[in-house]
Amino acid sequence: MFKAIAAMSENRVIGAGGKIPWHLPEDFKWFRKTTWGKTVLMGRKTFESLGKPLANRLNIVLTRNPKLLAADPATLEIYQDAKVGSAAEKLLRQKAVEQPTLPGINETGLVLWGDLQSLTKDRGVEIWVIGGANVYEQTLPFCSDLFLTRVKRIVPGDVFFPSFEDAFVLVGTVLENEEFTVEHYQHRVRLIA
Repeated sequence: MFKAIAAMSENRVIGAGGKIPWHLPEDFKWFRKTTWGKTVLMGRKTFESLGKPLANRLNIVLTRNPKLLAADPATLEIYQDAKVGSAAEKLLRQKAVEQPTLPGINETGLVLWGDLQSLTKDRGVEIWVIGGANVYEQTLPFCSDLFLTRVKRIVPGDVFFPSFEDAFVLVGTVLENEEFTVEHYQHRVRLIA
């Protein structure tokens, strides 16, 4: 099962120059609490902008050629502990048995995955999609829920959140303050099913 978690400005910006164009500590705390111990899915650019796996989460990095990326000397340091191929599949199976959290305290995993279609098969693992724009666009049709932080300002940027309004319905507000609102949406098709 896929769920998405994102933050966008009033003009749909989610990134600028490979970075998040705002600093909202309360939203970061909510993101961390929500994804702690879970499986998160991101694109290669998003992962590389982070510089390391998110702690106490199984980090899945979607990339066209996982084996090549894992062996590239230029990126070896950032991907040194990544699981690829059958080792990645084994780690996901293990995660399904151990839901909702990874075993042990502060355990972090890194998986490089090359085929989104194979990842969408029900594996009994809740996967949280965390970006970037291309990964959101590809995965939103598979997401049952979307948790969207709406940043209450217009910011310049070069990466935008894709259209989702026709496929999702607002079911509630999770958190609100003067800087942002976190809204919970559910997929219309999954509400009927």
